[in-house]
Amino acid sequence: MKTLQKISGWANYPIVEAEVTSPQDIEGVRRCILANEQIIARGNGKSYGDASLGHRVISTLGLREILDFDPVAGVISCQAGVLLSDLLPIIVPAGWFFHVTPGIKQVTIGGAIASDVHGKNHPLKGCFSDWLVSFELITAEGDIVVCSRHQNTSLFWQTCGGMGWTGIILSACFQLQRVPSSRMRQKTIQCHSLDGLFQAMEQRRPESYAAGWIDTTSKGSRMGQGAVHLAEHLVEDTPIQWLEAPKTNIPVFAPKWLLNPMSVRAFNALYFHKNKNAEKVVTMDAYFYPLDALRNWNRLYGRRGFIQYQFCLPENNAFDGIRRLLEVVGKSPEVPFLSVLKKHGERASNAVNTFPIKGYSLALDFPRTPTIFRLVEKLDDLVWHLGGKIYLTKDACSNPKMGGINPSEFGHPKFYSALRTRISPIH
Repeated sequence: MKTLQKISGWANYPIVEAEVTSPQDIEGVRRCILANEQIIARGNGKSYGDASLGHRVISTLGLREILDFDPVAGVISCQAGVLLSDLLPIIVPAGWFFHVTPGIKQVTIGGAIASDVHGKNHPLKGCFSDWLVSFELITAEGDIVVCSRHQNTSLFWQTCGGMGWTGIILSACFQLQRVPSSRMRQKTIQCHSLDGLFQAMEQRRPESYAAGWIDTTSKGSRMGQGAVHLAEHLVEDTPIQWLEAPKTNIPVFAPKWLLNPMSVRAFNALYFHKNKNAEKVVTMDAYFYPLDALRNWNRLYGRRGFIQYQFCLPENNAFDGIRRLLEVVGKSPEVPFLSVLKKHGERASNAVNTFPIKGYSLALDFPRTPTIFRLVEKLDDLVWHLGGKIYLTKDACSNPKMGGINPSEFGHPKFYSALRTRISPIH
């Protein structure tokens, strides 16, 4: 099935007009690849920028079959269009969970591999590729190739984090981790400065998971104040169930004026006050996927959409670099609505296209304004000078060099995206 659509990433910018093909089987995928000179795979459209956009797009959502699940070994195989949310009700009651998960569960397995997603436990567990057993890839010539650490090894690592530029992922097999319950013991540490925030992140043990939030509107001695949320799996003797948090829907796009500097500052002040030192028990859904409780939360930014700027800096200059970056943001007219700070450990030496480097990453969500692109240029210059890089899965407008990978060195010309060519958006 082929349709002409206006599509975008989760940030609703950019929007492009694309011919979207939605095959329901592998032969349909092969026919689509061979029939097009250029094409790019698209899963559930949750990458924020233009990573899965192009003039011709092949949707993998028709490939939704769970192929095998071994509840004893915790190994699962499924097609590339299966969502994390499809798997959770199956694996969690059996006592298993993902070793690595991004902050939303409505992403496809194929997308998780193409982005080589990371989570709140990177220093301990790395990225999705660290737990990937193998995957099937269909190439530009229509051949199906099995890739693993021992078979087609180079193509395996080029595809992990390779943004779909090596071919179309058809299916994957990966290892799960055993969990004692579906609930987490969460500890919140309120921090009154950036220095305190980094100290809390550095002293996170014994908790396996950690993520920080920064009040990006704070100034002076309180610049960088925020909170760190630590968590560990709760040990319980009760039967394990997958418990989803109640959902609230944003039914329409918010008016443009809703998120303005004044309202964002007020939100940050309230959120800081709310996040006082505390411990509580929460569900895994609430801890790992808090934004999923608010359906269509991207509509809060209005039809203009938003720009997420996520970068990673090496640990030797991460604190000073993030302080300098917050100062640049503070002097600009742009006010980020949300922020997430994460600590990262070493990555596999073969993971040449993976985003995290040993250090810290910070993600900032800005309402898209006429002047945001000038700020992104300044941030690019600073991050580059500090030896950092950006996350291509979130990118919509940075300098191409900022991703730290060169698709011409490993990608096939057939698999082109707006990220690779910066196709002019409709708006």
